[in-house]
Amino acid sequence: MNQNNQLQDEITKELLTIKQDIELKVPEFIRQGCLELKVDQISTQKKQDIIKCLGGIKYKQDKQFIPKLTECLLSHLLRMKKCSLQSTNINPTRPIYLGQLITITMFYYEDKIIKSYSILEELTKFINKQIHIYYEGIRDRLKLIKDKEQQLLNQLRNSQSNNDKQNETQQDVNFLKCYCHSQPGLYVQIKAKLNTSKVLQCKICSQNFHGFCLQINHDIQDFICPYCTLVMLNPQNKVIDQIVQSTFQQFLQFKNEKHFLFNCPVKHKGSQIEIRCLRIDGKDGLNEITWPDYGELQMNGVKLAEFKPLSINYSVKKRKDDSINITNHIKHNEQNRITLIEYKSNEELKKQFRIQHQCIYFIGIFSINQLNAKEFLLDIKQYHKNYLSIEDSFKLFKQECSTNKDVKIKSIKISLLCPITLQLINIPARGRFCNHLQCFDLENFITAIDDQRDKKIWKCPICKLKCFKFLIDDYQQVILELISENSLSNKEVEFNENGEISDLVLRELCNQRLKNQYQMNDRIKKQIKTD
Repeated sequence: MNQNNQLQDEITKELLTIKQDIELKVPEFIRQGCLELKVDQISTQKKQDIIKCLGGIKYKQDKQFIPKLTECLLSHLLRMKKCSLQSTNINPTRPIYLGQLITITMFYYEDKIIKSYSILEELTKFINKQIHIYYEGIRDRLKLIKDKEQQLLNQLRNSQSNNDKQNETQQDVNFLKCYCHSQPGLYVQIKAKLNTSKVLQCKICSQNFHGFCLQINHDIQDFICPYCTLVMLNPQNKVIDQIVQSTFQQFLQFKNEKHFLFNCPVKHKGSQIEIRCLRIDGKDGLNEITWPDYGELQMNGVKLAEFKPLSINYSVKKRKDDSINITNHIKHNEQNRITLIEYKSNEELKKQFRIQHQCIYFIGIFSINQLNAKEFLLDIKQYHKNYLSIEDSFKLFKQECSTNKDVKIKSIKISLLCPITLQLINIPARGRFCNHLQCFDLENFITAIDDQRDKKIWKCPICKLKCFKFLIDDYQQVILELISENSLSNKEVEFNENGEISDLVLRELCNQRLKNQYQMNDRIKKQIKTD
């Protein structure tokens, strides 16, 4: 094992050296690109607009443009790269194999800001081209790294085959976030029951959980684990940092208090701090904020909230709980004490009220940024990962109309009216886990959620699945823009079995728009190749 670690350290050290070398060269690549593409010849107003779009401040003299553009573009590209890598297991600061290094060092140019100015897209492609040339120049060096990677892989395979218990250990590792690993000895105690349990894999973090541990004995189409649910259940209150690691807590028969001691670093001063809680009951408590039926929450000895049970005869299925803001009660750089209490109840109370005891709860404390509807909409629109490309969208339509089903579908109709307002959609979007083609208007959806006085329920208005993340459909966006620009009366669009628009006028307009866009992309590619 020590030999494997030594080899991995050698590989990582070599990769880090190359990464640092490229990072030092990128600003020069940008300056070279500016000269090659004659960026200084664009209009003064456009220069100012580009800097502003990239988040920079207004400069005074024209000679300051290239240095300012270099600084702002690099900052933006690094920010976009970080966002793109968030959904992966890649550590952007420490690549462990060659493929990761290449992914980390190349830049993305698919976000809306870069695409809004062709010169920025061309410049980003020029940078990637120079990085590729750099890699070509160190081909022999890369081959030595690749040989070491193969050697390490062979050693790891041999180690695994020589250890009979390796597979069982690995299976346990796959469930490290599950409740069965939350307490010492618990896994061994219930291991026999876990052998027949359903395995649930989170759609977001890909971690495995036992259905038995989460009290889920039915199939779930799009399972989201407690960790991801707690972070994303109100995307408008965007989590900046996790102050206390989320943990499973169970009230026992003779112990009805849970205490959390934590320090809140001064860096969170000025941020809003929330405590969130789910109930592991295999039902709604796993998807929504749920506090104990009968109890209270204290912060540094001060009662912040009291939880009262619903009457047995009350028509509402579930009490409307919400996150609790503890910002005003936090002591920064001092020890804070949170106490969650479950009141004891007698049989008489249980006959009158809905009270569950000895439940398992999942609790976390977060630093958040509270966004209003407009800010949240802009936050979604600025990241390219929140867009479904025209090509991918077209594939979905074609797939839906394909004959790979029991019944052949000759055509399919999609309404262009928002199900919330019944008006023509402006920003067509779906939840990331939605399986339908129909879109809703993203702005209308966010506004409707923002207007809710009680807790906000982030569910798709069409299929009712969780709607924590969104995809804006670029293909339907083009269709809607063409309808508006040409004053067409279409309220729906029909697609034939080949995924094409049935309306001849709209199809011709759409084909022409897409053709122009593809030709523009081809011209940019040819220009970069000839440089």
